[in-house]
Amino acid sequence: MKSAGTKAVLVALLAALTLSGCAGGSDEGASQGADAPAKAQSLPQEGASAMLDSDGGAGRSGRRAPTAENVKVAPGARAVVYTATLKVRATNVDESAGRAKQLVLAAGGYIATESSGAGRTDLTFKIPSDRYAVTLDELTRRLGRRLSLGQQAEDVTEEVADVESRVRSAEAALVSFRKLLDRADTVGEVINVEQEIASRQAELESLQARQKSLAHRTRYATVTLELVGPVAPVVEEVADDDRGGFLGGLERGWNGLVAVVSGVLVAAGLLLPFLVPAALIAWVAGRVRRTLRSRRERRTAEVSAG
Repeated sequence: MKSAGTKAVLVALLAALTLSGCAGGSDEGASQGADAPAKAQSLPQEGASAMLDSDGGAGRSGRRAPTAENVKVAPGARAVVYTATLKVRATNVDESAGRAKQLVLAAGGYIATESSGAGRTDLTFKIPSDRYAVTLDELTRRLGRRLSLGQQAEDVTEEVADVESRVRSAEAALVSFRKLLDRADTVGEVINVEQEIASRQAELESLQARQKSLAHRTRYATVTLELVGPVAPVVEEVADDDRGGFLGGLERGWNGLVAVVSGVLVAAGLLLPFLVPAALIAWVAGRVRRTLRSRRERRTAEVSAG
């Protein structure tokens, strides 16, 4: 009898929870109120939400979790994320990099990343927001000649307020769900509550990680510094053809003679392998020609004598 009564209470309070939209902490509950009975039958986790309502949660009171729209932000308490990109030409890159580190550390900041090579150094600094403007001015003036500077400011006050309200709501929901474990009558209700607790715990951890990231971004400004060395002077070489007068002509003539002799020697080197067999063939041909000539002369002499 107690179990049947508990289930009836769960279904009724589930409908009230869905209509009020407290489970998500947003304004979507009003547009989805007509689907509450169907969700009560299809989602077992909603049974745990109904039990939360019966325990005096947001479903019974009809109040919604605070959001960025209804959270009041105190004047002057804006949360702003500052970023800057600075490029400086330094006479000595290593010395300027060391001076930049000293300025940032003195301001209470730290070095996030550093890389160097080929006459340049790239540094990423995290500087406390209240010291950001002063430190950036010192970096601009005391490292060398400024080549470029870009700054950005992003107001994340509403995002910070929204995340904080969601964290508080998630923490309160987890406390209530853990109390409900002692009130669960059946194994199914225990499983539903444990599943809801696991889901809300994961959501809370995600929100806390986001809250921590926002807190760090608003507490420290990010400055990316690029240090480059001086530009190497360009030395113009005097071409040989630009020299005039007697010495210029003598030099060009000598260079021409050397080029001709070099060409002849190269040609001789190319023809030498072919000259030896050609000379041998010419010598054999000459011997054959002289032999034939002597034979013809003897025959002519014999004919004349006969």
